[in-house]
Amino acid sequence: MKVVILCDFDGTISVTDMGYLLLNRFSRGDWEAIDQAFCAGKIGSREAYSRIAGIVRGKEEDILRFIQDHSEIDPHFVSFYRHCKARGIDVKIVSDGLDFYIRTLLALHNLSEIPYYANDALCLGDEGLHISFPFFNEECGLCGTCKKRLVQIHREQYETVLFAGNGLSDRCGAREADFVFAKDSLYAHCVAQDIPCRFFESFGEVLQDLEKKVRGVIFDLDGTLIEANEAIYLGMKDAFEHFGREIFPTEDLPKHLGVDLQGTLRPFFSPEEIREAIPIMRKKYEEVYREKTHFLEGARETLEALHHRGILMGVASNKLGRFSRGALDHLEVAEYFKSITGAGDVPRNKPYPDMIRAVLREMDLAAEEVVFVGDTLADIETGKNAGVDVYALTTGVHSRADLAVGKPKQILRSLKELLQAVMPLLPPHHPVS
Repeated sequence: MKVVILCDFDGTISVTDMGYLLLNRFSRGDWEAIDQAFCAGKIGSREAYSRIAGIVRGKEEDILRFIQDHSEIDPHFVSFYRHCKARGIDVKIVSDGLDFYIRTLLALHNLSEIPYYANDALCLGDEGLHISFPFFNEECGLCGTCKKRLVQIHREQYETVLFAGNGLSDRCGAREADFVFAKDSLYAHCVAQDIPCRFFESFGEVLQDLEKKVRGVIFDLDGTLIEANEAIYLGMKDAFEHFGREIFPTEDLPKHLGVDLQGTLRPFFSPEEIREAIPIMRKKYEEVYREKTHFLEGARETLEALHHRGILMGVASNKLGRFSRGALDHLEVAEYFKSITGAGDVPRNKPYPDMIRAVLREMDLAAEEVVFVGDTLADIETGKNAGVDVYALTTGVHSRADLAVGKPKQILRSLKELLQAVMPLLPPHHPVS
């Protein structure tokens, strides 16, 4: 199976946007106003370049020397490219930038063999630049280089097309690709438009994703695998009644749930009252939680499928450990888990990494072999603190936009998507090790 990875250049392969650097140094006019019109969607990049071409002044040798002096690229890109090349995976550059600085930077890093698609630019000295657009798409007219069309062309030649980018000109290409590695504003766009993507900051992370073989999955519990809101509410109701207070309506519970029990109670009780309320709440919860706990949609099927694949599983939950184990035992899936760790089992609750580290020890797996699945920003923080990739679910109280703030590795719409997410990105006959 032929695979290609199409990579944006400015801000993706290059550390900074070389086009902006050149304009700052060599423009003799108000290029910022042109850029603002482009970013606001009032003009496309072809029109922006046409206006900019007339205000850039400089000798070709001075411009090339400036490019060489600002030639920093992602420190992991070379190893990423060599890795892909060794395994028969093609890497190509698709850029809405200018060909002469891409060509110069690739040569400086001994990467001239990488094919690239970009706008053609000819330096005319005091007469500015002459820019042409060999990959312009008349049907759209926004970008000088139409990445959507380039993805479509490569789909005719390759069975799998992956895309890596960071900005405005990458949006259409991202929508057409089989999968996207996204950073900066492209990541926010992909999240908002429900385009499957993984967040990355460097090509070192992309390389790790290509190499990664998931051997274990650690789950949060409430809002991820199960829902026990009715039991939680009944426990809180007893605590409120103990202090002679009226509790909020049951449908408002999700917005009051905190990172842990103390966090849930803190808005309503003083520290002294919380110490008194917790055993009251837990007493009621213990009476009802088994019958009031149920799987979220697709949870049982997902656990069964992962178990069948031989993937080790664990739980890291801020629910009291014995309640976590009791709930999963009642649901008849406790045997699937190598470790079920909850509050009271380790010194510190999430977002500290103690729980995940304890589960990793019982799994006998390294952090890079595991993913953590949760539904809150605290879960994302926990996974990052423990050094594991985090897949965030929208099955809890947070929206995709909320979860995107934490920059998890990937945001899933449902547990069923997890089954695909833990599969290798590349087909089996493109092994990576």
